[in-house]
Parts: sequence; C-alpha cells; structure tokens
Amino acid sequence: MKKTITYITGFIISLTLVILIPQIAKAEIIPLTKGTTPEIATQNGKVLQAAINQASTTKAKQVTLPAGLFYINGKIILKSNIVLTGPNSTPTATTLTMNNAPMTTDSTPTSQESATNIILQNFTLQYNPTISKFNYLTNPTNFYQDNLLNIGMTTKAETAAGYKATTKKALKTNIKISNMIFNANNVGTSIINIAKAKNVMIQNSQLLNSGLQSGISLTYSDNITLTNNRLKNLGRTGIVMYYGNSGITIYNNQVIDWMQRYGSYHYDAVKKSGETLDSMQDAAIDSYGPANQYITVKNNRINLSAGANKVNPNNPLIAKKWRLKKVPNYTRYTAFRASGAQYVLYQGNTVNIDSPDTFSFFTTNMRKSNTLTRPKGIVLTGNNFTSRNIDYPIRIFAGISDTALLNGITIQSNNFRIVGKINNYYRSLINVREVPVTENKRTAYYPTALLSVFNNNIRSTNLGSMVDGSSTSKKDALQLLFLNNNKNNGKIHQTARNYIGTTLKSITYSNKAIRGTIIWNADETKTKYIRITNLAGKPIAPEQKLIKGVTRNFSIPIKLVRGNQIKVQISESKGNYTNNSTILYQVK
Repeated sequence: MKKTITYITGFIISLTLVILIPQIAKAEIIPLTKGTTPEIATQNGKVLQAAINQASTTKAKQVTLPAGLFYINGKIILKSNIVLTGPNSTPTATTLTMNNAPMTTDSTPTSQESATNIILQNFTLQYNPTISKFNYLTNPTNFYQDNLLNIGMTTKAETAAGYKATTKKALKTNIKISNMIFNANNVGTSIINIAKAKNVMIQNSQLLNSGLQSGISLTYSDNITLTNNRLKNLGRTGIVMYYGNSGITIYNNQVIDWMQRYGSYHYDAVKKSGETLDSMQDAAIDSYGPANQYITVKNNRINLSAGANKVNPNNPLIAKKWRLKKVPNYTRYTAFRASGAQYVLYQGNTVNIDSPDTFSFFTTNMRKSNTLTRPKGIVLTGNNFTSRNIDYPIRIFAGISDTALLNGITIQSNNFRIVGKINNYYRSLINVREVPVTENKRTAYYPTALLSVFNNNIRSTNLGSMVDGSSTSKKDALQLLFLNNNKNNGKIHQTARNYIGTTLKSITYSNKAIRGTIIWNADETKTKYIRITNLAGKPIAPEQKLIKGVTRNFSIPIKLVRGNQIKVQISESKGNYTNNSTILYQVK
C-alpha cells in the first residue's frame, strides 16, 4: 500500500510539472509554494529547476521568483543564459532556504560542466539553520559539508596537484551576482566557491555566517571583481585566493569577524598529528598561493564587531575542551596575507583589529606546491592600520624582485597606530625572515632581495626598530633595504638592525655623478665598498670606500645620458662583489 501511495504522489507531482513547464516560459513569476513539509520543499526544487532549464534553452532568459519564504529540497543547478531574480530590488522580499544541498553550476562534484552568462540578483539564499553544523565542543562527525553557492568545482586530484589544474581553461564565464543576501547560518564550508571561472562579478551583496571556511573562495580563476560587499562572521577567511588566480579586484568591501570557527578544529588536527603547536592566523583577505598574481585590494574595511580588546572565540573553546589552565592565543587575527602572490597592490584600506589575539596587519611568504612562487611586486600604500597589542605589524619571508623593474616589496605612505605593545623581540614594525627549504638532505635558505620603506607615519610608544632581519643561517635575511622619511610620533625614525645587507636612503643622478646615502644599521660595523658597472657587470667607475657612520653620503663621478642603465654594487669586501647588494638604476 505504501508503494502505491508513493507512486501516486510522485505521479501527481510529475503531472503538475508537465502542466507547469509550458506555463513557466510565459509566466512572469514561477509558482513556488510556501510551507515547510518535505513534499512542498521537494516540489519547489523541481519547479525551480524546471524553470531554470527551460529559460536556459529558450528565449525566456529571466526566471522571476515570487515574494516569500520558500524551502527547497535537492540542489539547484544553474544553467547558461539565465537571469534568476527576485520580484523587486529588495533582496529580503524573497528567501530560498536550501534544506540539504547547495545552489551550483555542476550536477556532480566532478562533472565540471561549462556555463556562461548567468545573473543572480535581488533575493536571499540561505541554508536551513537546522542542518547539522560544526560544533567544536561536541565535535560531531556527521556535519554537513558543502558551500552554499558553487560556481565551478575542482576535483580532489586538482586540489592535491597544487596550482596545476587538469585544465586551466575557464569552464564558468560571464557571471554576475548583485544585490543579494547569502546566509549560510554557520552551516557547511564557504558561502560562495568560485573555481575555474573567468569574468565573475559579485557586488552590493551581503555574505553572512559561513560554516567552517570562508566568505568567498577562489581557485584557478581569472578576472574576478568583488566590490561593495559586506562579509561578516566567517568561519575562516573573508576572501581567500587559493591557487592559480589572476586579475583579481577586491574593492570597497567590508570584512567583519573572520577566523571565528576554523582555528579550534585546526588546533585539534595539529595536536592529533603530533606536530608542534604554533598558531593559526589566516587573513581577512588572504592569498594562500601558489601562483596568484595581478591582484588589487583597494579601499576595503577590516574590523571586528563592537567590543574592546575582543578575544578570538576559538581560544576559550580550546581551553575548555582541552582543560587548559590558561586560554591560549592559538587563533590570531591577520588583516592581509600575500603568500604565493606576485604583483599585488594594497591601497587605501582601513584596518582596525582591537584584540589581544592580533598577529599581523600584513604578511607575505613564498609558497611551494609543485611550483615555487616567491612574493614580488607587492605594494602597500596609503593604508590606515590600527591595533591594540600586535605581534608582527608586518612580516615578510623570501621576497624577490625583478632586477630591471626594482619592484620587490614596497611599504610606503601608510599610517600605523599601535595603542599597546609590539610583541616581537626588537619591537620592529617590519620583521624580515629567511625561509629554510630542505631537499635531498640539503637545506637552502631563501632571503628577501629588496624592501623599500618610506614616508610611513607610526604612532607608538613601544616602537624599537623600523625593520629587522631574522636569520638561522646567520646570513642576511634581507639583502637590500631602502629606508627614507619614516616617522614615529612625528619624529624621524630610521632604525634597522640584524641581518640586513645594505640600507640605502636614496640613489639619484645629478651633476654628472651617482649620489646616494648609506645608513649603517644599529648592529653593523663593516666598511662598505661601492662600484658602478654596466649591465654585463664590467666596472665603469672607480670603486669608492665608505667607513662606518650613522649615515654616509657617496658621490661617484660618471658621465651618463638619459636612458642609460647601470648597476650600483655594494659590498663589505674590497674588490669582491660575489656577495653584494645590486641596484639597477636608469637615468631619467
């Protein structure tokens, strides 16, 4: 008897769809049904999918949702050439509540189908808050794990391959998301996942309450624009670029309260693995890397929600679960991370992190996963950074530069306000570290080639050095530092120390001479030798010797014309320029 009833019910729903399908193409608003029963949610899913399928294959591109709250069973698969929209410009007028599956562009996790010309606008998409979710203290094994909206998917093989996708060809193109509210209700993983896509825009939308992962995640994608969005209460990062992304614009967004859930699970994983517990500090806007390049992060706001000296919520939970006497600061806040990233501009952003668990305003590191990507061409300019206590305001690992362009890492014209203490050893604004990599039982050390720091204003009663280098190899962690016109509390502050090769104030060409100023770091003692060569490395001017002082100006006579390119080499050994700092200079 039960089988008969099921058959009849299924037949009625199927008959309803057959009757509705020809009407959907003509109807302005698709006929979704209000109600919470499984039967209604299942029917809504089928009706909505039928409308999308038909709109995709006919000239009726727009699928208009009715006003109200509607429950959906099953995944909704987006198709090419559709506009899925609410009935008006108020996104709260229509809410689609996904009971057990996401909205997606792929019918299976590995199908990787092509889709193009999709618009989502003017409605709310959410997970049902009753779905099984992550709860650290009870640590369930059956929590739901999927993103709320998937635009493209990567296979497990591709994920394991680092940045090398099976094919980098964009499978999802020309997608626009506007005036939407996405609420994951702490369910699942990320809110929006974008993979193997090109020409995607997300604008004027709210992304709220991700599960264990991020607000927006990007992988193997190009020409992505994220603008005027508000992201709040994120399990991990606000916006993360995993690997193989290029042409990313992140403009005028607000990220509030990230790293709210992931840190405690990370603590458990590290503890159970037997590895050394350190800390977890993924950023509000994060490049995980490798192979992320040409990124603009401009005019964004990053902060915690109201509350002074706010502890990261993971840390008390870790202490409670593991019965620790002291709450650890294991999960910490970083605003920007640029690991495995090249040619990145951070400009005009405002960061305010008032927490005892603040790690950094900005960090960058190399990333090696099938390919080695060392940071270069990274500029921080015109940003406002504020914190209470902070461990490393800026931390740099293994940066390189294109010699011809002199574009290593540049920190210029930023405002730093640190109300409390800088917690690193030298109380430095910027800490530069080498990266040891062991291969075939041999360890190679990767230093940073070039760092330029100028015209920054700091307000701190705790500042020691502007820049310091940390090295386990006892070699220079930073080969060349440009340091000029930085001020703390209105006074020039130019102190650098510890494993920095050469610090220069400036280099210019005037009156038939190359001129510049060398700054001796706080712990330097050696004499400097300077020579000028052509691009092939042949000396074209006499070597000059500079004896240690606080600063020393040099002037090397040489006749050059506009457009000439030369090398200026600086060494600590007379006549020996094997290990030296080299600046490529072009006469203007």
